[in-house]
Amino acid sequence: MALKTTEEKRRHPRFPAGISMVLFIRGRNVGRCKGEILDLSVGGMAFKTRAELEEGSSLFLKINIPLEIRGEVRHIKAGGALAHRYGVHFHKIGFSSADMKRPANFIAAKFQK
Repeated sequence: MALKTTEEKRRHPRFPAGISMVLFIRGRNVGRCKGEILDLSVGGMAFKTRAELEEGSSLFLKINIPLEIRGEVRHIKAGGALAHRYGVHFHKIGFSSADMKRPANFIAAKFQK
């Protein structure tokens, strides 16, 4: 089931994901960071990680499903010594294989309950 609130401003519904990822940050010598995707849609996602990112950071995400994602950090919720929560707007989302369905169909089918 998609996550909805009474003040929903997103164009695309988000679905709970709970999947691990490896994060690469452009322009910073952070290297690889691990994190967890909390929710996912065609237009964006929320994830948590211990890495400290800045709003506007360009990201490349590698996950265990056949999606390739590039995006930008738009929102940050600090978590102290624990993991921080980041909201990401996607610039590009696609598949590594040309024969896969559209990302929107894949996300809805994979994570909708």
